[in-house]
Amino acid sequence: MGVKNNFSQAVSELMGLSRSTENSAENLKTPEQKPVEEETEMDLEGTEEQENDAEDHLISAESTLAEAEKILEAQEEKTEVKHDPPAATAANPNKEKILAMLAQQQQQQVQQSYPQQNLQSQQQAQTLQQAQQNLQPKQAPGKTTIARGTVIIGEIKAEGDVELLGSVKGKVSSQGDILVNGKVVGDLMGKDIELTACAVQGNIIASGMVSVDGDSVVIGDVKGENFCLDGKIKGNVIVEKEAKFQPKAILSGNVTTASIAMSQGAKIQGEVNIPLNEKENDLTFDVDITI
Repeated sequence: MGVKNNFSQAVSELMGLSRSTENSAENLKTPEQKPVEEETEMDLEGTEEQENDAEDHLISAESTLAEAEKILEAQEEKTEVKHDPPAATAANPNKEKILAMLAQQQQQQVQQSYPQQNLQSQQQAQTLQQAQQNLQPKQAPGKTTIARGTVIIGEIKAEGDVELLGSVKGKVSSQGDILVNGKVVGDLMGKDIELTACAVQGNIIASGMVSVDGDSVVIGDVKGENFCLDGKIKGNVIVEKEAKFQPKAILSGNVTTASIAMSQGAKIQGEVNIPLNEKENDLTFDVDITI
């Protein structure tokens, strides 16, 4: 505000000087009752004084303008310094170094955390895949059937049940049940094994029940959890729990079982061994007999 007032004052003074100069010129052109020589001298003296005053005013005005220009330039420089972010940044080089170091540290932390995040993601994916596999219901294995009139030479392995209606020369093993209604030369291994109107030459091992009907013949040893015979067997029989002999049963061999049941007409040509259980021992017969 002070600069503007000084500038306005200088302009107004210049305008006043110009007006006074014009009035002086008019006075020179219009002489009145005075003599010509006196008027001329007086006019010249007045004109010189006015010119000197005008020069003084001009000098003061020019100095005022110069001061005003300096003040304006100083204010502009201050404004530029305030609104010039690059200059402020250049004045503080340590700030740039600190920012660069912080950016580098953040980048290193991101690079170090990335492998850990990747490993965790892989482990989570594997865990999810295993959980999905466990949740999926397991499909039951299919049934294997050997049709009647079919002859197979070689070993048979199956996860599901097996139905043998034809002839097999080789070992037959299954995680399921086995039904034989044909001819087998080889061992049979399965869960529950049922023989109906068949001929088997080989050993029979079952984790469950072994059943032999009246029209079946077996040449080989038999081992199972439970046993029921109504046909003919030439071999030894070992049963973990109970052995039943039906009226048409013929066994040519020894039998070992925890419990035995024989129907009328059943025949056993061999030894029958029924071991003592855990509660029983030889002390049962440790009795002194006196006469």
